[in-house]
Amino acid sequence: MTFFQAIIAGVVQGITEFLPVSSSGHLIVVRELFGIQVDSLSFDVAVHIATLVAVVWVLRGEILDIIREFFSKKWLNSVGLKIVVATIPAVIFGLWLRGDLLDALRTTQIVGYSLIFWGIVLYAADVYLKKKKGLVKKVQNIRWLQAIFIGCAQAIALIPGTSRAGITMTAGLFAKVDRVRAARFSFLLSIPAILGAGVLTMFDAIETGLDIEVSALIIGCIAALLSGIVAIKVLLKFLEKGSFFGFAVYRIILGVLLLVFL
Repeated sequence: MTFFQAIIAGVVQGITEFLPVSSSGHLIVVRELFGIQVDSLSFDVAVHIATLVAVVWVLRGEILDIIREFFSKKWLNSVGLKIVVATIPAVIFGLWLRGDLLDALRTTQIVGYSLIFWGIVLYAADVYLKKKKGLVKKVQNIRWLQAIFIGCAQAIALIPGTSRAGITMTAGLFAKVDRVRAARFSFLLSIPAILGAGVLTMFDAIETGLDIEVSALIIGCIAALLSGIVAIKVLLKFLEKGSFFGFAVYRIILGVLLLVFL
């Protein structure tokens, strides 16, 4: 992998990890347009660490508050405990799906159809939210059932083309959480998900050894970190007044293009 390819792959991973647009769909495009083989386990570990650092850095104040709440007398109803419990469905589904079954799902057709279908569902959720009152406007006010519902939706993200960020934000909208808080909870929920995926990939990478030049690994990691930080900040700012309509349309167009041309 060249420096240019590492930068492109890192930027794509950093952005698509947090925007509701699907990283798997974009990695297919990157592979076809730039001829980049993004199947390096070492690179996977590096960008997972980078995106984890990105979300922790942007939400560091909120994370510290969650940690303090988790170790207080209110820990049974804390956001931290809700995040832990909401992560369990994805862990169970991931352990069941891991291996040949997951590899069988990594096709352009499945990615394309998933992009289109969940793009339509995201649009429907955005329209649904506009008609609702009494929306949750604080992450701390997200109830247990809402958190578990979003966590169950996260498990579906293991199907390529779904988008972890997209499906959790969609579930948040259907759970009557306002757009910004749905995005924030999605980012917080991504921390154990990214950490878990990174640890699993790391074990595999240790067995195979370093399969990429260190310099390309570092530059890709930096690209993923910086693009991840920008993606999170821009999306949160945009959602203060904007909607998910544009993301839904983009997903549908990308899905159609993948199915027609690839």
